[in-house]
Amino acid sequence: MQARARPPASAADSDDFDLRVHRAQPPDCLEQRAPTGAARWNSAPNGEHAAAWLREQSARRPLLQPRQQSLIDELLSLVGEVPVWQPRISDAAWRTLSGVLPAPSHTGGRPRSERQILEAIVHIACTGQAWTHLSPALGPVLACRRRFLRWQDDGTLQRICRAVLPEQDAIWQQQLAAYIDLSA
Repeated sequence: MQARARPPASAADSDDFDLRVHRAQPPDCLEQRAPTGAARWNSAPNGEHAAAWLREQSARRPLLQPRQQSLIDELLSLVGEVPVWQPRISDAAWRTLSGVLPAPSHTGGRPRSERQILEAIVHIACTGQAWTHLSPALGPVLACRRRFLRWQDDGTLQRICRAVLPEQDAIWQQQLAAYIDLSA
């Protein structure tokens, strides 16, 4: 049984009633009129975080209960292919950032691409994934984690977050700054 909208109590309320009943805009326009005292949830998981979570659940599907498995299957069918990672650092930003990074120090092992390492760090910051869930396409987990810790200690990551980058790179730059603050 559907609930019916009540008619206005007075003529003064009728315009307001019509707007509520015959809304021309989608419900997401209500975000602008938050109740008094309500705060925006800035740390809410974004789409990338949700995709990372869905990928993790998909990987552990055999361990899930049958109903959980069907929910994961349903989510995957709605979302389609969940990308493992996507490049975030634009070429223009990389030209700026390559001058901010310290000179590569070869301490043994295979030399790593600085851009690939930075992409891995940014990926972790944007998705909120654990380092152990890092995609192999972004490099070895241990090498990326060590570089993250080294760059955090020597202030490189802070310089990256303060660098003036193109507007399209501002989102990941802000997410990296927030991740560094949480990691400190």
